[in-house]
Amino acid sequence: MAERGAHLSQLLLDSSRPSIFELVAQEGLNQAVKGTIKFLLRVCANHYPETFGSSFRWANEIQLVFDIFLQRYYLQNYGASFAENFYGLERVTLNDHNLSSKGKIQSLVSLTIVPYILAKLDGFFSNANQQQGQARSVINFSSLRFLYDLIVLGHWMLYTWGKSVTHSPILKLLGLKLKHGGDNNTSTVSLTKMIELSAFFIQFLEWWFTNQSSQAKSMLSLPIPPPPHSSAQNQHSKIKAGSCPICQLPLKNECVLRVSGYVYCYRCISSYLKENGKCPVTKLPATSNDLIRIFANAE
Repeated sequence: MAERGAHLSQLLLDSSRPSIFELVAQEGLNQAVKGTIKFLLRVCANHYPETFGSSFRWANEIQLVFDIFLQRYYLQNYGASFAENFYGLERVTLNDHNLSSKGKIQSLVSLTIVPYILAKLDGFFSNANQQQGQARSVINFSSLRFLYDLIVLGHWMLYTWGKSVTHSPILKLLGLKLKHGGDNNTSTVSLTKMIELSAFFIQFLEWWFTNQSSQAKSMLSLPIPPPPHSSAQNQHSKIKAGSCPICQLPLKNECVLRVSGYVYCYRCISSYLKENGKCPVTKLPATSNDLIRIFANAE
């Protein structure tokens, strides 16, 4: 017991070793930064669908380009990612050497391209989960993701117990670790702090607009809103009751598009969204994930 206590005391006295709280905080900030551009595009697309509706379809790719420029800037100047530098951390080799050019490139790929590919795979297999023909591949991918999450959890536990110098399997694969860096007194410190504060502000806005409890309270306190404005009045201003706005025939397998509230035939709206990525009536950006089936009461 005494040896274990002495070992823990040594870990706490190691000033260069980041605490578990700092690592968790920088991971959370890193995830918030990754959704910054996508959140702004979603807000703009909701208010100006004709101008930003098409750009929202490429939100993930635009976010990737933004992440590459941001992380490359911080890696080149501070040897750390944006979130790591915010908490005073830097990336070094396992032998405490500074980050080399090769290490910066590998870090840039692991911070930007790898999460983008994983997000794309998650979205692809999530959509494929609704198709019976690809159920086996979905199960295999889910198993691989579960195994990867277990490996990540194992590294976090080993780092907490002092059995590992790095908390991330990706960092360990690259031969890198995080440690407390020195003070960065450069001429760009004002610009850096401005970017960091902006990220926190956008994170707060995203939480505010996506908080379910605040949305529920605001929706209950307001009257029922009118139907969304149609940007194609000549074509959809006189939609017959019980008919599909696309085919103008009686509804079959009706489903509602949650971004606008209009009801369509499932086959019509599904094909339309795959080609256009927006509501036919309001032009609001939408995907097949925004469809909700409607089941009529039947005996």
